Amino acid sequence: MVYVMAVCAAALMGIGTAIQQRAASRAPAGTVLHWRLLGYLLRQRLWLTGIAVAVCGNVLAGVALGVGSVALVEPLTVTGLLFALSVAAVWSRYRIGRREWSGALAVVFGVIAFLLAGEPSPGRHPDAPVWQWALAAAAIGVITGGLVALARRLRPRYEAAVLGLGAGMLFGLQAALTSTAMRRLFTHGALALLLSWTPYAVVAVAVIGMLLAQSAYKLAPLPVSYPPAAAAEPIAGVAIGIGVLEGSLRLEPLALAVEIVALVVMTVGVYTLAATRLVEAHHRPHHLPHLPHHPGHGSG
Repeated sequence: MVYVMAVCAAALMGIGTAIQQRAASRAPAGTVLHWRLLGYLLRQRLWLTGIAVAVCGNVLAGVALGVGSVALVEPLTVTGLLFALSVAAVWSRYRIGRREWSGALAVVFGVIAFLLAGEPSPGRHPDAPVWQWALAAAAIGVITGGLVALARRLRPRYEAAVLGLGAGMLFGLQAALTSTAMRRLFTHGALALLLSWTPYAVVAVAVIGMLLAQSAYKLAPLPVSYPPAAAAEPIAGVAIGIGVLEGSLRLEPLALAVEIVALVVMTVGVYTLAATRLVEAHHRPHHLPHLPHHPGHGSG
């Protein structure tokens, strides 16, 4: 039942993401990584519909996380990428070609192979002290901040991919916090949950992650902006599950070799999608200066 809930949650989150990206792509210029972007999107019915669908998926994922664990549920969330791309392919005017599907499958199978080889065990320390969570959050914050700084120096399609990667890191932290919050709810009740810090941390991390994700969606089509987030979320979630919740990961030579190869495959898939021409052909960024056209010369 946990696996069924996780796959259904992934489908809802993927479909909701496709709807959000379509709305975010229409946002005004100059709103990337600015709170004005969320302010604009909050007034768009299409985006709110996407959020509602994704929230249903997150609630279902939260129940699955409460019953199962981060290590069991997170590997299945990456399948939401395939649902999202399928909706985008039907809905959008651009055609998702063989290269995009190959990259997406590389991401999905790379993440799944990594998690199957590593066999991450469920964490047995749901009530980890606050200082451990603070340390994990600080590490994710430093990594995400570095990714944002790097993204601002890149061309839009790579900027979108790197911002998506940062969003995925935050969503992985959000998933780990959600697991802890749901376990507290099931064990101690709603009042104990509301009196703890975890639900408020979940909301704070979710809002920052949403800003990064929507900025990525604004910059590039779904095949470019979403896969890095879909890949990073389960990896970060499992890493936090191991580091904070006292889970474990297989590190025998054969398992480690498969994990390394799987991460390489996943990385190649993300890069393949980031290098696609969909951005230039179908979603020219507004914040780039206009370059004059010179007959007889290529566009570069």
